[in-house]
Amino acid sequence: MEDLTRLVKLIQKRGNKSNPFVNLQDEKSNETRLFKLIEQGEVDTDEEAARALYGSNKVDANYRMLKSRIRKKLLRQLNFIELPKDKFIHSNVQACEVDTVILEAQILITANEYKIAEKVLNQALETAKADELNKRIVRCLELKQVINSIIGSDKAFTKTEVELQKYYTLEAKERLAVMLYQSASVALKSNMKTRNEWLGKLPAILQELQKLWQESSSSSIFNMYNILNISYLELCGDYSTIAGAVETAENLLRDGVIHPGWYNKKYNSFIRVYALLRTKKYDQGLVLAVEYAKLFDPLSVNWFAFMENYLLLALHARKYALAGEIMREVMENRFLSIIQQPAKERWELFRRHLVLISNAMPAQLQMELPNDVFTQLVELPKDKAGFNLSLFILNIIDSFAVQDDFNFEQQAERIRKYVLKYMRGEKAERPRYFLRLLLLAIHNDLDEVRTKAASKNLFAKLSNTPAPGDAFAEVEIIPYEHLWETVLSILRKRTVS
Repeated sequence: MEDLTRLVKLIQKRGNKSNPFVNLQDEKSNETRLFKLIEQGEVDTDEEAARALYGSNKVDANYRMLKSRIRKKLLRQLNFIELPKDKFIHSNVQACEVDTVILEAQILITANEYKIAEKVLNQALETAKADELNKRIVRCLELKQVINSIIGSDKAFTKTEVELQKYYTLEAKERLAVMLYQSASVALKSNMKTRNEWLGKLPAILQELQKLWQESSSSSIFNMYNILNISYLELCGDYSTIAGAVETAENLLRDGVIHPGWYNKKYNSFIRVYALLRTKKYDQGLVLAVEYAKLFDPLSVNWFAFMENYLLLALHARKYALAGEIMREVMENRFLSIIQQPAKERWELFRRHLVLISNAMPAQLQMELPNDVFTQLVELPKDKAGFNLSLFILNIIDSFAVQDDFNFEQQAERIRKYVLKYMRGEKAERPRYFLRLLLLAIHNDLDEVRTKAASKNLFAKLSNTPAPGDAFAEVEIIPYEHLWETVLSILRKRTVS
């Protein structure tokens, strides 16, 4: 049902008003009824759909056949949807359009309509060259050679062969670039051990990609080089240089060195906002986030990813009311339920932090937030080097509102074990200091906590310790300095009560 729901929503949003495959005017048709049930959000599961259509929760053969039939028709309908180039990567949209024309030419060749096929191929070829779609150029030229060989056009065959060899050479470089880029990309999205192993390999890969770009002037290769270079800078924690890399790409675009269709504006906008978050330029980041948010489709996973950075900017800037508005916008997006589980869990973790702030300092967050859990945390607790730390700290702080000495002693032992087991190395300095502050808060009242924290100089040490700059360290959801103020606020309420 999830796939069918996404197809219906996609066609509803991007499709033409007329639907040549599903007759939406036929109200008696079960296909039409199922389409509209999904479109209007009246069913979320197969059982609900079966009950609405057949009066029974049983998902029988009739329902499965209906679902299969409408799914096939909706997939065919994808040929008629509109993909605005301001919402999607231009080169990808153009590639889809050229592929459609090439398919038409293939059908015409199969039907022995060579003259018409050649005209269609010339049209596809013109578009492919205008948008530097070299892979499609090769396919068009190959099909032209099929026609030339069938009709025996020796002169056209020889001319096309020369051009084809040129693009074969160019395509070979692009294929090599794709292999290098994709191998690195999949490794960098793997676990921390794999990412660390690949960090030393990236400079050589980047050098090879840069060489391939200089030899070919391929905008596609530059796009891959640019993305991987920024990823490398991120892994090294060199976020200030990232802004320079984005500026370099923009200058090449302006000077016509790279084709605008291959300039990934969304990616560059996303990474620029993230770099401003990591370099603590919160106000500048928030201004750009408002502008860049319009680039992302709320029905896409990229929108949710961008909104994470937007929310973190607001939290770090202590603009909690804005953070509440961002959270509400995300929570009201019904596609939140179908993003990947780790991403869904991050949003639940963010929500819990906002609830903590709203309970401790209600004056700073004039926004009613949902207090119910919308997903269980299954994946994040396993990531001891990542967001599990934020979850652990949040649970400790939440326990301070409970008047139970036994529980406090239990929490103190948990903190000690956690520090010994996981908080090692320079990257863990800030959380170590903060967890030591939390240990002070467990058995002491507000005045004692302040006195002991001052005598041990813990808060000053925390404030003077910069956050790890590399990409292996997760961004603090709420800076520890601000969280400590929240702890003191909770202790103050506990003392009064």
